[in-house]
Amino acid sequence: MNCRGSIAVISASLIVALMFVFSACATAPAKTSDLEKSVVAEQRAGEPAQAAKSSQPTEGQAAAKTKSEAVKEGEEQGGVFCLCEQYTVRKGDTLWWIAKYKDIYNDPFLWPIIYEANKDIIKDRKLLYPGQELGIPREGYTMEQIKNIRKKAGAAKPYLPRQQANLPAD
Repeated sequence: MNCRGSIAVISASLIVALMFVFSACATAPAKTSDLEKSVVAEQRAGEPAQAAKSSQPTEGQAAAKTKSEAVKEGEEQGGVFCLCEQYTVRKGDTLWWIAKYKDIYNDPFLWPIIYEANKDIIKDRKLLYPGQELGIPREGYTMEQIKNIRKKAGAAKPYLPRQQANLPAD
């Protein structure tokens, strides 16, 4: 009798633990998506994602990459480097998260650029629908305009983009 009681307690504990593990996996789709992207990047580039991350400059550095510098760096590292010019909205996406993707701008404070370029598609900046095709501007902005956009979006002073940002600057 005592043995059966302890087996029941252990089984119940195991079931509860498994429920926590599976629920944690289900609540983090963005992390899973990032993991999938890093695996694809590894396969394309032929080098581990960690090595690529460690070679990137820190966030505190002031200057940011222009499109040509980012493409040149990607070519020098032997990797495939793609800056998206179109983006298809997926479930749960926001302008903030789209701008934060590494193949878009790698800077969430640049979301107003996407909004302004797609005002005809996006009626309310807080509502995006899966399947919407958004154009991603890749040029036509000066550094001063980018700093003003980041300021309006709530970035901290001095409003300079991160070093790793893929700016739509000329």
